[in-house]
Order: sequence, then structure tokens, then C-alpha cells
Amino acid sequence: MSTTIDSTYQTVIASLPPDLREPARGLLFELGLARSPEEGWSDVFQLQPSRELPLFALHADSAGDERTLEAFRRAHHGACFYNVLVDRMADRQAPTTPERERLATHFLAYWRQSLAEANGEVLHTAKVIDRGIREWRRGVGLERAALARRSLDRRRYGRIILLKLGWACIASECLLRHRVEAHRARLFRCAFSLLASGMQCVDDAADTAEDEAVHGLGIPAALGFPPTAFFTAGALLTRAAASTAAQGRFERFAEWLSHRASELERIRERRVRPPDNLAGMVIASSLEAVCLSVSRPTRDSTVGITSCANSM
Repeated sequence: MSTTIDSTYQTVIASLPPDLREPARGLLFELGLARSPEEGWSDVFQLQPSRELPLFALHADSAGDERTLEAFRRAHHGACFYNVLVDRMADRQAPTTPERERLATHFLAYWRQSLAEANGEVLHTAKVIDRGIREWRRGVGLERAALARRSLDRRRYGRIILLKLGWACIASECLLRHRVEAHRARLFRCAFSLLASGMQCVDDAADTAEDEAVHGLGIPAALGFPPTAFFTAGALLTRAAASTAAQGRFERFAEWLSHRASELERIRERRVRPPDNLAGMVIASSLEAVCLSVSRPTRDSTVGITSCANSM
């Protein structure tokens, strides 16, 4: 039976000290991510790449070693457990408590152990995880500073997204390295970065009211754009991600991204006025440029957004 994010979480719960097991079971609900204590990680992480991104790093016809893929899946799950918890606390969307800090310590230990077991390289594992944590902290600091100033420019917004979400790509890149396909990792990271940027745009549009209540200002207002423009940006960035994944011959990823882009495009058609569509194109072009500057796979600086915009 394939490893799922919920089965991995049950394994982690079983390894916790007894006094932390019950808090861990209801964690997603207490963090405000689940609608009930019974909901699991698969209910919250409904988009498949969020749950099992390493699967999308492989060719569709790749035979591979199922045990190896399962190991990297578990490592990705461990990254999710740790980073979701610390990010909710850092964003003040959930209070920081000694109990949650202890949980974070155990989640981090599991992430390190599971990736080291999958990767087979303890030193490399420690290096990439430590770098991911440093980048996340830097992203949190930049975001806090921007909200305190009540202003944010588009390129810095894009950089914050990649710094805060780069950890999610670590297990997949390690899998490509393990398979002696490290040369393909830059295209995969670019596709993931575009997807992550698009997802964050949609989330920031949807979370405007909550962010205003917590921080006094939402991301759309900080950037000076209407929230609906971020739905357009999300659709364009996801379409660009599909194009990039296809270039890298990540067929399974490209197919999923194309379907996701079509869903977002239908939302855009229903909700977004033409002037806000133009604003969304501006946002998307800026974020795409950031993704390309961080993980440039080709000399072409317009992977997908320009062609999408021309068809609007």
C-alpha cells in the first residue's frame, strides 16, 4: 500500500512522547487549518503536489524503485509537518506555545531522519534542510518588515514566496539527485516555483480579511492591487508552470498543472473584471521574473505568461 501523508503522520504520532500524542492528533484543527478535529492532512492538503510532490519529479513511464519513492514521499511529508506548524506560529495565525514548540522539534527531527534515510547522505541532508530553514526565516523577516511598512513591491513579494516555500521542493530535488538526474532539478524547481507563486497569489486573495484582522493589512493592499487580480496572476503562473514542466519532460506534473490552470482560469472568468485582469498580468509577469532569476532553466525569459496573456 502506498504511503500517504496521513499514514506518515500516524507513524510520527506513535513516536512522540505520550503527552504530545493527543495534541498532535488535533493539531490541524487547533491551528485553524481543519474544519473539525477528525480531518487529516489529506483533507487540508487537497492539491496532490502538496501531499506528494516527489511523485511529480519522475517521468510518467519511470519504473524506478517504489521503495525509494516511498522514502522520499515520507521525507516530503516530514517537511510539511514541521514547516506548516512553524509557519502558522510565525504568521501569528496560531499562538506559539511550549507544547507546539516541542512538537516542532520532533517534526524537525523526523524530517531530518526520513530525508537522510531516503537520501543516504547525512551531511548533504543536513546541509539542504538547514539552508531551507534559513531561507524560510529570511522570508518571514522580509514579510514582517513589509507589513510593518505597509508597502511591498512585486519582486520582493515574489522573493518572499520562494524563500518561505522553497522547503517543499527539497525532497523532490534530492530524489532527482539520487537518481543521477540532478541536471533536471533546475527545471523542476522553476516549475514548482511558478506553481508555488500561483498558489500563494490565490491564498493571499482568499485570506485578505484574515490578514487584515491579524496584521492590519493584507498582501493585496500592501502591493496596491485589488484582491481579484491575484486570481488572474495565479492562473497565469500555473499555466506557465505547466509549460515549464512540459519542457523538462515532467509529464505527470505538466498534466496536473494544466488541469489546475484551467480550473483557475474558469474562476477568473467568473470573478475578475477586465481591469483587474490587466493588474493580474502585471503581478504574474513580475513573479515569473523572480522565479526565472532563481532557477533559470533556459535563456528564454518568457516561459509561459506572455503566451497566455496574448490569448486573453
